[in-house]
Formats: sequence, structure tokens, C-alpha cells
Amino acid sequence: MNKLTFFFLLCFAIFFCACKEEPIGGDIENTYWNLTSIKQGTKVTNLSEGSEISAIFSKAKVSGISTCNRYSADFSVEETALSVSSMISTERMCDAINLEQAYLNLLSKATGYSVKETGLVVFAEGGQLDFSPMSNKEIADINYAEGVGKLITQFPEMEGDAATHFYPIVRVDRPGNYPYKGQLIDPSLYTYFDPEMSEIWNNTGGDVLAVGKSGDFFVCRIPGRYVSSDIALFRLENGVLKRKETVAWAWCDEGWCNQQDAWLRDINKDGRMDIVQHYTLTDDKGKIREERMTTLLQNDKGEFLTADNIELNMQDFKMADI
Repeated sequence: MNKLTFFFLLCFAIFFCACKEEPIGGDIENTYWNLTSIKQGTKVTNLSEGSEISAIFSKAKVSGISTCNRYSADFSVEETALSVSSMISTERMCDAINLEQAYLNLLSKATGYSVKETGLVVFAEGGQLDFSPMSNKEIADINYAEGVGKLITQFPEMEGDAATHFYPIVRVDRPGNYPYKGQLIDPSLYTYFDPEMSEIWNNTGGDVLAVGKSGDFFVCRIPGRYVSSDIALFRLENGVLKRKETVAWAWCDEGWCNQQDAWLRDINKDGRMDIVQHYTLTDDKGKIREERMTTLLQNDKGEFLTADNIELNMQDFKMADI
């Protein structure tokens, strides 16, 4: 090799090293990204419209959509170094499976990263991944789907009498054909109920069950005096399920039993659903010692207020035999 050739090769190597981007690290936790391009060796693939690949970095976890499937993995950072491990994903096939495999392969071989105002760069063995920041709307949609959106999917639409006449259960261990058994809610989702209720449930325990959706009310069976026997109505407000009213409940002591049933009716014909409550106290001989009816009218703010001037026929609101 002559001196001139050696000189040009040396200049090229210096130029290449000078142009090679080095990782700078940055704050990556709680960030949201969309993949824009994949670099494998010298080949660069720009993502076409409709090819959705995302990366959400939460605390020690990275997850997202990789065109065909959802994936998640552990990650750790040290200065500018990035390590991704324990990758798992669903196994759905689609036309873009090769793109997905290339992405997950490079992500699992990550060595470093750079967080910039314009995007995220993940450096990997054999390539590079370039991301752009998600929009505020995309982030809000994801947080909704993973949070309260995930919770409310557990409430099926209710029909018939089950959607209008609510009554409690005493023997929760023998529900039989009780129509409000409900689906057990994971306590991690309590945070998407109003703080007052979630604090009580977290501190005292007891099961909370998603029964169903009646109109714009989410019906739950919640812990009562002894067991999860109370029926409460919640409404979605400002991203959380807020308790509007505990409508039905029961408890017994030394043979004496308290029971309250409830019905949803538009009592004053104003287009808003109201609540009728029928309460009885029976003694150990089964004789009714106390009985009353209460009507709660819903105002234009969605709050329920007791109405004292409405008379209802108790025979039209017969309580369940529990």
C-alpha cells in the first residue's frame, strides 16, 4: 500500500469516526415514543403509514405495539448505556411480521440511548432505532386504555329487571341465581375509583365486584357491614368512577335483619334516572318492625337529592326475598 492510499484510508476512518453518533443518555423513564426508522447495518427502513411500532418506558419496563403484537421487557440504564432483557410478546401473525422481528431483535440487543427534544435514538448491536415523541392525545388515549378504560370494560350492559331493581345478598358463599354476582376487580384498579372509596377498600379489605352498566351508571357490589353485599352506583367523571349512591344493602344481627332494595325510575319525567329505595327491618320472628320508602331525584348536575313530597305505592316496589 503506497503512502497516498494509506493517507486517504486514514482520513476516511477519521471522518467516519467523527461522524458516528455517540449515545448521550437522558431521562427515559415515563416517556412515550413512536418508531420512525430502523437501521440494520447500512440499510435504513422508514416506517410507512399504518405500521405502528411504539415504545413506552415506565419504571424498569418497556412495552408497546410492534406492528403485529404487544410486547414488554425489562430495561435498565446506567449513564448512557441501555440494557433490555426478558422480552415477551403475543404471537399473532400479520403481513408486517418481518418488520416486527427486526425491531424486537434490535431492541433486545440495545447497548445505548440518546433522549433528545426531537426524539429517541436506541443504539444496538448491528443497528439503530429512531423514535419520535408521541402526541399528547396519543399518550392520553394510552393512559385511558390502560387505566380507567381497562376497568370499565369489565362492566357488561345490563338488561331487564337486573338493570332497574337492585337488591343485596346475605350469603355471598351461596349466590345461586343471584343476578348481581359480578366480576372481581383487581385491587390495582382501585386507583381509578374516587379517592374516598379506594382508600376505604385499600385499608379495610373486602372484594369489589363489577356487576354491570345500567344507563350511565356503573354498578358495583362492594363491602358492606360484614361482606360484599352492598350495591353502589358509580358514574365516570373526570377520568375516575365516582360513587353516586349506595342503593341496596343488607345485614342481620341475632335474627333481626335490615334490608334495602332500590329501583331506577324516571319518577318526575324529566329525562333523568331517579332512585326509589324500599327499606324494612324485620325481627327474629320475621315480623316487619319498620318500613319506609325514599325517593332520590337526580338534578341537572347529576346529584341525588331526597324528595319529601312524592308518594309511591309500596306494592309497586316489592322487595326481593333474600
